[in-house]
Amino acid sequence: MPSYLHPGVYVEEIPSGAKPIEGVSTSVAALVGYTTAGPIGEPVLVHSWDEYKTTFGGIHSETDAMGLAAFYFFLNGGHDAYIARLAHGAKAASLPNTKLFGRGAAVAAQVLELGANSGGAWGNGLSVNALAEADGYRFKLQVRKDGELVEVFNGLSMDDSDAAYVLTVVKGSSKYLTAALPAGLDGFYKKATSVSDDLTGLAWAGVVEGMTLTLNLDNLGAKTIALGAPAGGSYDGTKVAAEIQKQVLLLSASYVGFTCGFAGNKLTLTSGKQSAASSVVVRPGALASTLKLGKAAGGTEKHGTEDVVPVSMGTPVVPVFEPLTLGDDGSNPGLDDYNSYFAKLKKVRDVNIVLLPGQYMPESGSGNPIVDAALAHCEATASRMLLVDPPPGKELDQASKVSDLGLPTSTYSALYYPWVKVANPFYNRDSNPNAPTTLTVAPSSFAAGVWARTDGTRGVWKAPAGVEATVRGLAGLEYTIEDGDQDQLNPEGVNCLRKLPSYGAVVWGTRTLSTKANPEWRYVPVRRTAIYIESSIYNGIQWAVFEPNDHRLWSSLRANVGAFMDGLFRAGAFQGQKSSDAYFVRCGLGDTMTQDDIDRGQVIAIVGFAPLKPAEFVIVRIQQKVGQS
Repeated sequence: MPSYLHPGVYVEEIPSGAKPIEGVSTSVAALVGYTTAGPIGEPVLVHSWDEYKTTFGGIHSETDAMGLAAFYFFLNGGHDAYIARLAHGAKAASLPNTKLFGRGAAVAAQVLELGANSGGAWGNGLSVNALAEADGYRFKLQVRKDGELVEVFNGLSMDDSDAAYVLTVVKGSSKYLTAALPAGLDGFYKKATSVSDDLTGLAWAGVVEGMTLTLNLDNLGAKTIALGAPAGGSYDGTKVAAEIQKQVLLLSASYVGFTCGFAGNKLTLTSGKQSAASSVVVRPGALASTLKLGKAAGGTEKHGTEDVVPVSMGTPVVPVFEPLTLGDDGSNPGLDDYNSYFAKLKKVRDVNIVLLPGQYMPESGSGNPIVDAALAHCEATASRMLLVDPPPGKELDQASKVSDLGLPTSTYSALYYPWVKVANPFYNRDSNPNAPTTLTVAPSSFAAGVWARTDGTRGVWKAPAGVEATVRGLAGLEYTIEDGDQDQLNPEGVNCLRKLPSYGAVVWGTRTLSTKANPEWRYVPVRRTAIYIESSIYNGIQWAVFEPNDHRLWSSLRANVGAFMDGLFRAGAFQGQKSSDAYFVRCGLGDTMTQDDIDRGQVIAIVGFAPLKPAEFVIVRIQQKVGQS
């Protein structure tokens, strides 16, 4: 509490207790599966098909399930997706260790390791060129992909204290490469020097007390020294060298070992460090000009990395590009690969939809352990749903055929049928006339895109189905669904993609796979609305942890959660004409908790809501009006 010590007016701000709850995103997808380019085993967030192409290379082949799924997810309205490339045993392409040698003492030693930044044979299409620059310790690196120049990095340094250090620049800027230093390189670094031009005939009488010299030693920043009074009344080369050495050593212990000598009518300034950062740079000035020190005055500066700068590969006019080799796509991931990734994905809280491109339920009914693992992940997080794909080439025209598949019955899963025919992006009548004109793509990515589009236009409580839920990008459906077919499929929780006259291809079903096992969560929008409310409240009341557990906290929780629920009610998310019919929020002693709960540090709030359920069956009863006599 503030102290009130003198008479007067005190103005104070007090908290209102209002802590608005912000709704979470509802349509962030995670696509987990095999493809042949991009980072492996890490979730990468992309916001568009263009971003996917930049990182993962687009659709690589007619069988690239991941690329096709990503394309049709974004085409149908998806806007955010974590892409997880899994590839068992994939190997990154690398530059052979006989291609980047140094100079001088390192003439037979590899000085830089370059490789593709992700595993896969795609890296075998990369080639690189290095060209030394005129100053002797910087170089240019050029990258080609499939013969086209795609990246150029100028002014690179092998000095780890330099802003243009090659490892830092490549890591932060290259879309294709990684860089590393080979073992044993330390022995090739040397002490840097700055050697003046020939001082024969210099009028040493012009060098007097008080003249200044500015140097940057070992990249530690520019420092200025001043010459003191010369012994014996005047300076000569030996005395100037001794004075420069003395004044530099007085600057800081960082320069211990620095020397300056005079021999052969030249001054030689030598760093005390034999390292990558070793450098002696003399800035232009009156004394530097008189002593011919620094490049501007005709002097020569050699950096500690001089011998480890890569030798030029060819010339600037005729560069030689060396290819990266030994890249390998690896094989399809197994259950262990998926389980390892799901452990990482559990920490990414904003995912709402999980897709498994390339994985589907087998016809045999033996189940798919990878689908089971993904479903267990969704149930454990309780914040995301799995879209399961049926087997391709399997017509589900009877309820018994659906039962034979052994589908899961989780409230966190949904299935769409049939597979979708799309135009083959690799068909070319002239160059590839034997390729099929269409491909079949699993329906889950189309459905996920429709979910995202519907969330954005109507809200997560609107069923992502109906004449508004058009399916984009299809050339046809693997099987045609008629009313009689859907009579068999709808009760089994199979959502159909159908072509309707005047409306085109649409999603015509909105059930979860728990239709019979747990009818309370029969509908996709009911389950997803519950996830939305749970996740939003979870994020929005973290402030309550460790607050005093009394009526003020309970009242604040009721007010803040109630305001959030009232906003959803006004947006049309619940049943009921009045808010009291649509939702309730309870929190208080004797209502939701006992004194024993409070003593255990628990505050308990109960939130209830009346979910909107889709008008799945619109029934119009018509009768004749009997004429009155």
